[in-house]
Amino acid sequence: SVALFDENEFVKELFSKQFPKSLHELVIEKPNQKLYVVYQTLTKQMVKRAAPGGEGLVMDHFSQKAFETYQKPFLNTLQKASGHLRAIYNDSYEAFGANWTGELLNKFQELNGYDLRTKWNVLAKDKAENEEENQIWADYHRTISHLVQYDFTKNFHQFALQNGVQSRDQAHGSPGNLLDLYSEVAIPESEFFGSKPYPIPGYRIDPDYDSTTFGIPDIKIIKLASSAAHFYGKKLVTSETATWLGNHFKVSLAQVKPVVDEVMLGGVNHLFFHGATYSPPEVKWPGWLFYASTNFNYNSHFWSVLPELNGYIERCQSRLQNAKSDADIMLYFPMEDIWHKGNGKGKLHTMELHANSRIWMKNTPFAHWANLFQQNGFQADYVSDEMLSKLKLNPNKTFTSPGGQTYKILFLPAVDFLSLQTFELVSKWIQMGYPVYFLEHWPQNRNTWNWSENLQLRWENAKEHVMLRVLGDPRDALKKHGITHEEGLSSAGLSYFRKKSSNGYVYFVANLSSSPKEGTIRLSKINGFYKVVDPLHQKETYGKIDSKLKNLFLRLEPGETVFIEQIAAQKIVPQKVVNDYFFKELDLKGPIAINFTKGSPSLPNLIQLEKPTYWTLDTSTHYFSGQGVYKIHFQLDSASIAQAKFLHCTDIRDWAQVKLNGKSLGTIWSIPFKLEIQNGLLQTENELELAVNNVSANYVRLLDQQKVNWKNFYEINFVDIRYKPFDASKWPVEPAGFAGKLFVSNR
Repeated sequence: SVALFDENEFVKELFSKQFPKSLHELVIEKPNQKLYVVYQTLTKQMVKRAAPGGEGLVMDHFSQKAFETYQKPFLNTLQKASGHLRAIYNDSYEAFGANWTGELLNKFQELNGYDLRTKWNVLAKDKAENEEENQIWADYHRTISHLVQYDFTKNFHQFALQNGVQSRDQAHGSPGNLLDLYSEVAIPESEFFGSKPYPIPGYRIDPDYDSTTFGIPDIKIIKLASSAAHFYGKKLVTSETATWLGNHFKVSLAQVKPVVDEVMLGGVNHLFFHGATYSPPEVKWPGWLFYASTNFNYNSHFWSVLPELNGYIERCQSRLQNAKSDADIMLYFPMEDIWHKGNGKGKLHTMELHANSRIWMKNTPFAHWANLFQQNGFQADYVSDEMLSKLKLNPNKTFTSPGGQTYKILFLPAVDFLSLQTFELVSKWIQMGYPVYFLEHWPQNRNTWNWSENLQLRWENAKEHVMLRVLGDPRDALKKHGITHEEGLSSAGLSYFRKKSSNGYVYFVANLSSSPKEGTIRLSKINGFYKVVDPLHQKETYGKIDSKLKNLFLRLEPGETVFIEQIAAQKIVPQKVVNDYFFKELDLKGPIAINFTKGSPSLPNLIQLEKPTYWTLDTSTHYFSGQGVYKIHFQLDSASIAQAKFLHCTDIRDWAQVKLNGKSLGTIWSIPFKLEIQNGLLQTENELELAVNNVSANYVRLLDQQKVNWKNFYEINFVDIRYKPFDASKWPVEPAGFAGKLFVSNR
């Protein structure tokens, strides 16, 4: 906090009453015969969940000297671990309330050309009152951002390289331009925090998740990390995935997979689960857990089926990591607009992923245009001022990034504030005939307080050349410059991410909508032979695209994904497309038996049903977590047997191993619950076994009702999804078992 005073006696009186000497330091200087008092104090924030020996105050992320001191104890450990570690990791910035460092005044003077001490009165106000004051605040924010980038993040990366490892960094949460911070490290890392209400039939979210407090995950935030990776040619871009996806003991893998798919649609090619806590074998179930994660360790209820998800991710990542992004568009991220709004005493614009992102991302002009491009089938990377300054101009009027990414066009979406350097740069590009466009309007104002008549003249000269490059509708510009438009995918309601490998173009396509998508799809880049890869079921189909129409046939159920890849002609024989869709509901005959084979706290007795229902309708199962095997009989006519290639299930809580007539079909764990039927397996009379497994919420409910002391954790000692003390004793019973329908189809 800072304040401005004019009288010595008033300062002395205020200091003696308000600022105890034990906590604060008084610094008095007299520039221009005015007396300024700087009131400073530590945030006193302690390191959260510190490792042994790492306890103490949070580091000053604005100080190179602080980081140099911080790193010393790690040198010996890293040297011993040489050759065994791949990367060291910096978690999301959570240094709350920090807004000062010892070098701030000198760095501010260097970057902005004036003494911040002459503007203490502006920084002391509860709210900026005019644009001049917002400009002073923006200069302050920009300086802080510079310090986070160059005094901490860049040095963190260099420290890692000097010790033979890579740097992995979650820049989000910090008071800086996230694009520039992600750019400084070897492996940028985003985060998918919380539940998202996908419209996929059967997909569920935890009703206890508080979206008002914690927000809803946004693919645009993920793309800040992936854009930096694409621009600078970084092979890996990662994401902390499934953080607080649901309350403890309630999350199924069917909830995780759409999250995984959306993260990859955002450009991520390397996932990290949140989290897999170490738990000693001698600690009884549920073992040691982390308070804010979906549990992916060996005490998790879905541990036995986790290899299914891991295999799916591995197959997707191997393709995504061996190809480069194929974005045509650069979309400028207007950080200066964020820094010029909502300023007041003690304020920092921390770029958090949770509900705070509504302030700096949601309902902004940038978000509006980013959504429009994405929804209409245009692929874009986001860029900062610093990234623009590093572009290479090509003779064919395209741009090349330091990582070798070629872009065809640059859009600046409804920017209110811009630096003179960037304004002059894009103005020069426009004069040279490069495709640069301002959406809605050109910048309304400069970004800094320290201004002169000469600078204003330069601003007006730059503006003169951009006025004719303002668009309300960019469609004509996109068409003029040959920007790739995946209209076939977007109009069909499918999401995609396009990449380019040594073999040609690769599309990752997902149906995250509420309905099946079937028909002839037009692709802009693939011509000739292709293969469609189902990474979940490891199936491949082949075809050839007409050179004029560029169409292929595709059917995706809600929740399904495929890769579409360009291939050499001599390697494949195109497969005939079955145009008639066969889909038949099975008539399930009772009685249906449920035999419980494993689980806790004990095995319920055999249950007999007349139709498929959740076993939790029987009160004897209300605390059970484990496996119940449904035996179901059905008949099928010969015509249906000839056409049926796939089995579909609905309403499985939460996953199942499936046998048909004694032969395993595999495991259904993700939506859609669908498995291939081997040839010759279906008969007129059929027996189906669904070995259904449920989550562990009901069992934990019993432990808490019995007041079993299982919460033996460190520091925060376990909270629920609303950060309240965890207590499952009053939870309603979680439905478990099979209460749906069965279908067969030909695709």
